Amino acid sequence: MRKEDYKEAINQIYASNKLKNETVQKITKRKNNKGWIYALSTGLIAIVVAISIVIPMRNNKITEENDPLKIIADSGSLPKVENFNNFKKIIKNKQQKYYINSDIAEDITSAKSAGTIEEANTTSDYSKTNAQVEGVDEADIVKTDGQFIYYIVDNKIVIVNAKDAENLKIESEIKFNNFYPNELYINGNNLVAIGNDYSYTTAKQYDISNKAKAKLIREVKIEGSYLSSRMIEDNVYLISNKYIYFYDYTYDRKGLFDLDDYEKPDEEDYKPKFVDTYLSDEEKCLEFTDVCYIPDFEEANYLNIASFNLNSNENANIQSILGGGNELYASENNIYIALIKYEYKDSKYYGYYDNFDVNTYIYKFEIDGTNVTYKAAGKVPGEILNQFSMDEDNEYFRIATTDYTRNNSDNNIYVLDKNMEVVGKLENLAKGERIYSVRFMQNRAYMVTFVETDPLFVIDLKDPYNPQVLGELKIPGYSTYLHPYDETHIIGFGEETKVNEYGGVVTDGIKMALFDVTDPSNPKEMFKTNIGDRRNIFRTFR
Repeated sequence: MRKEDYKEAINQIYASNKLKNETVQKITKRKNNKGWIYALSTGLIAIVVAISIVIPMRNNKITEENDPLKIIADSGSLPKVENFNNFKKIIKNKQQKYYINSDIAEDITSAKSAGTIEEANTTSDYSKTNAQVEGVDEADIVKTDGQFIYYIVDNKIVIVNAKDAENLKIESEIKFNNFYPNELYINGNNLVAIGNDYSYTTAKQYDISNKAKAKLIREVKIEGSYLSSRMIEDNVYLISNKYIYFYDYTYDRKGLFDLDDYEKPDEEDYKPKFVDTYLSDEEKCLEFTDVCYIPDFEEANYLNIASFNLNSNENANIQSILGGGNELYASENNIYIALIKYEYKDSKYYGYYDNFDVNTYIYKFEIDGTNVTYKAAGKVPGEILNQFSMDEDNEYFRIATTDYTRNNSDNNIYVLDKNMEVVGKLENLAKGERIYSVRFMQNRAYMVTFVETDPLFVIDLKDPYNPQVLGELKIPGYSTYLHPYDETHIIGFGEETKVNEYGGVVTDGIKMALFDVTDPSNPKEMFKTNIGDRRNIFRTFR
């Protein structure tokens, strides 16, 4: 084969590989659009992916000897990559298995929808971003400190003076070149813009003590696409996924190609890169001796984590882990990163749809200031919907999943201890349906599933070792986001449904409902209102 023909073949292979990776990410990626102002805008609520035949593939069987959780538990910490040769071996193994998992993922019926609305803060005179966990701030497209409004529009951040509600005026604008802001934080006189800068996920910190002239004081960049971020007190945690395109085809091809003059990969190209302007404006690399890996991880990804303090001159804490993730949940003490995996049970029966398991792996990292330390890993059957599928209460981690088979599905709640071992479970809820929304509230969980009607389950988690269903309400429609109004009332946002002339179920406009759960054994829909018709699609925003 001519060198030119070979390179073209390689390009086609990796173009296909990249497309499959993007498909997997679309299935599991949390929606990043935010702002309750737009909560009734039109958008996409659910996409059902048709199930097709799984083609025969290589073995990805998990045994006791290569179980990633057992390996991690035995070592007590994540192992290091150490050098470029080890890196190549790990990545080659992942790329051989990649097609198994990406093809399976495309065959799974899995519609993802995430979001919240803005929550009025009862202890102050202005609204703050609705955060899933009190004390753990989440980035948004609109922020306010009670006197000024900060919002992202047309690739810039606009600062509006809102001291006089009758006479709003633009104080200043922060404009960008080659940077695309997605979200922002406000912390005293600090504004942090989170966005994309070429191949980097970037945090830009501004001094806004003078609102008329914001001053850039720091940039922290990590490679890859933005996964999520959090801010706890003055500490910012930035997480990205960086897919690794590895082009080394010089290894053991048994003479299939003539690769004598093919360029070998450069080790420096595959080291995780970052920029912290407190150190230098120059791009720097982590050495492989500082890179960890999660055994038998799903994708050829770097999971990059940057943590830094807004009011300190200390360098950012940069970590890179071979592994990747789909969703993130954070409490004040821990960050949990979830990764959905598709694993064959028996290598003798490739292509059989019922011959693989769908599991969600959860990796727990303890946070202490800017220190982010791996602590434990666990896994549960099924896949999560979004970040609201996860929760921490005291030392217990709770997670809700939908487990798919060829012709059916069921829904589950699992409780894990501080070592990420399953100690309690409630399985086989609403067979044939899937989870549309979940909300954990201290000793209870509220779960909405759907296929023709909307069962709202009230679940008791007081005893973490023995979760129980307390009550169930079946009504038309479904809620894609549940919001606590108080201890005994839940607001649901979603869509109304009706049966059409052919006996099928179709959406029939936006629905908002108030549920009374004073008696958990008998939840009631107190009020509801419908907006628009089937042409209006509800989309929840964070």
